[in-house]
Amino acid sequence: MMKSILYLLLILTVPLILYILSLETVSPTPYDEEHINAKTVQDCFECHGDDKEYARSKDHPPKDQCFKCHSPEKPGDSDK
Repeated sequence: MMKSILYLLLILTVPLILYILSLETVSPTPYDEEHINAKTVQDCFECHGDDKEYARSKDHPPKDQCFKCHSPEKPGDSDK
């Protein structure tokens, strides 16, 4: 009986962890001329690279895959 309870807790814990991780929010990129035209990571680093005016913060993940998390916000998306 104890094994069954532990197994059930394990089964319920995994989806709960995945759900909590999915709640992480990232800020969308502005829907303006500069960001709409950014198609590559190199385009992003022209302004957001190290020692640039709009450099990424020190606690930003070091991943160089901008479009995995960030995408341009379309007008009206912020209303949702």
